[in-house]
Amino acid sequence: MDVDAYLVKHGVTPMLNGIVNDLVREQPDDPISFLINGLLSEAAKAGQEPVLLQRLVELKKTLLGEQAEAVAALAERVTLAAEVDKLSYRIKHLLKTMDAMEAGAGGATASKQPVVAAAAASGLDAPVALTGVPLGHTNFSWAGGVQVAEGGGSSADASGAEDVLAKERFSQRVSVLKVFKAGKSGVGREVSISGWTRTMRMQKDLAFIAINDGSCMASLQLVVDRATIGEGWDQLKSLGGTGCAISATGELVASPGGQQEVELKVASLCVVGATTENYPLAKKQHTLEHLRTMTHLRPRTNTFGAVFRVRNALAAATHAFFQSNGFLYVNSPLITGSDCEGAGEMFRVTTLDVEKPPRGLDGKVNFAEDFFGQPSFLTVSGQLNAEHFATAFGSVYTFGPTFRAEQSNTTRHLAEFWMIEPEIAFADLNDDMNCAEAFLQHCLKHVLEHCKDDLAFLQQHYDKELIATLEGVANSPFERITYTKAVALCAKVPGPRTGVAWEYPPEWGKELQTEHERYLAETVFKKPVIVFNYPKQCKAFYMRVNEGTTKEDGPETVAAMDVLFPRLGEMVGGSQREERLDVLLARMAELGLGPEGYESYLDLRRYGTQKHSGFGVGFERLVTYATGMANIRDVIPFPRAVGQMHN
Repeated sequence: MDVDAYLVKHGVTPMLNGIVNDLVREQPDDPISFLINGLLSEAAKAGQEPVLLQRLVELKKTLLGEQAEAVAALAERVTLAAEVDKLSYRIKHLLKTMDAMEAGAGGATASKQPVVAAAAASGLDAPVALTGVPLGHTNFSWAGGVQVAEGGGSSADASGAEDVLAKERFSQRVSVLKVFKAGKSGVGREVSISGWTRTMRMQKDLAFIAINDGSCMASLQLVVDRATIGEGWDQLKSLGGTGCAISATGELVASPGGQQEVELKVASLCVVGATTENYPLAKKQHTLEHLRTMTHLRPRTNTFGAVFRVRNALAAATHAFFQSNGFLYVNSPLITGSDCEGAGEMFRVTTLDVEKPPRGLDGKVNFAEDFFGQPSFLTVSGQLNAEHFATAFGSVYTFGPTFRAEQSNTTRHLAEFWMIEPEIAFADLNDDMNCAEAFLQHCLKHVLEHCKDDLAFLQQHYDKELIATLEGVANSPFERITYTKAVALCAKVPGPRTGVAWEYPPEWGKELQTEHERYLAETVFKKPVIVFNYPKQCKAFYMRVNEGTTKEDGPETVAAMDVLFPRLGEMVGGSQREERLDVLLARMAELGLGPEGYESYLDLRRYGTQKHSGFGVGFERLVTYATGMANIRDVIPFPRAVGQMHN
């Protein structure tokens, strides 16, 4: 029987046409169910309903069975993956401990070494107790990867979940920052808080204390009931006050005020360190200039708390950026016999009697009798030493204090400051500019993400456009122009602003001044600008002489670059280093520098020389920009400048 005859015999075509016509007329939201119901209705009319239902039931049973098998297989897979993770974790620590035991006890006798000693040798914290912990583990590596140090101090509960209100690892207190992060989820929890009072209001039977421990901008309110704390009330009354140190334990409760979600209902309180009515930071406004005279107390203020938390974040971001990009951290020496910058503004280091120094036949001071047997100074840069390590490790960076005896008593100068100085082997000037741009944007993005409250405070009180400025720099590609073009752009206008003439008229061959730098970054491009290929007469001896044929890149220029920021000027100075020995010696001779003191630096050009580049970032300048502070002395813990050295 052909298909048409089959369809006619069983009336299939008119049946389906009827169902479809009903579907078009009704237009239900679930057309599939409508069609199935239509088929069931027709099956009932033809007496075939039981057969159809039976087949649908069988199909459903099959599908449910396959679904159950899939769920079981998935659960088994998850279980196996968890077991693999646990075994991998335990094997890792077992191997580490065995290696430490072999290193400490030596081969065949390694198994006799006490487990505590093995843990110490491996760099792990020695456990409080090792009961029930298998060989090859400490109680920081057992329990399936959950850190469970006996005697408290763990930040995880028995299930491995992080306790947001865990005590500090090396203290019995909970930080104020953790309390605010927990918010209302911490209500009902008992915590111990320690810190310094910002304000204290005592009534007849109640006291309200704002306590800050430096972990964040905000202070936590303590509510103290006289009847609850007993003798602690008299202690608070006689020894307490703004600036005293307090430890308090109590229950976190919802705050009825709108400024904070929670406050601490105190059950016990102790004034750890008393204060007096002469506390210099009483609740009143202090000028930044006045606070510079008390560098030991100014970190307790809101301003300097915010500044130094941002500084900390920038330091962490610096190490994170370079470490994640394969750089080796190098500690360059603070005492040196060479002048990296060639400027001569260096602090001398000597043990000679300055009133009666030994002198030679020529009447000059005989530094051969000094501690190092030669003239010695505090370093102005770690760059030359970083280059030594770059020729062995490829990419390195220094991050440490440097010194300059420049008689500049301005808001932009310090005698002691920190420098970040990466050096990259087998890298040219373009690589150098790429690295500088990526580094600066990484740091500012890190601060924007992790210091929101501090930035909001600094914006409110010091720089109304701070956050927008940082976001603009962090998210905008930097412009790049040659020095020659930069001078031409500045020369097109009579001054940086309408009605204001250039203090230093732009001229090819001279350094760009801050007014030129800010004009380029703020007015012309309205974003960071990298200016490169400077005239060699205004740059240091170690910068590579260019080999081009034009004024922009010819032998009268060097492969140097400066990164210019809006509202600041120069943020970074860098260059491709001169790797050709003969050219380097010629440049040193031009500047009156002899090879003495630079022998090791010159050796790098004799043995395996290669193109390499680097740059320097004044860390305090970066902190100044990130905080909106106007004076660089307000972004370093203990500023050293002309006529100023407060401890």
